[in-house]
Amino acid sequence: MTDKNDDSICPLCQQKNRCGVKAASNCWCMNTQVPEVLLAKIPAHLKGISCVCNACIDRYWLQQRLNANEE
Repeated sequence: MTDKNDDSICPLCQQKNRCGVKAASNCWCMNTQVPEVLLAKIPAHLKGISCVCNACIDRYWLQQRLNANEE
């Protein structure tokens, strides 16, 4: 995880989060539900500063589907 306060970087994978909120445009993150499990992994000093990227969210849901199929 990153310790920098760079709002363009995902706090989980350190890749670009492609958040467009600062560009005064609608952003994918405004209509996306981020799982609480992922939010809980964000360091306290980055909460509310840096968005989790779509790739991390997609990876989480894929893992959930794979786990459900194994049961």
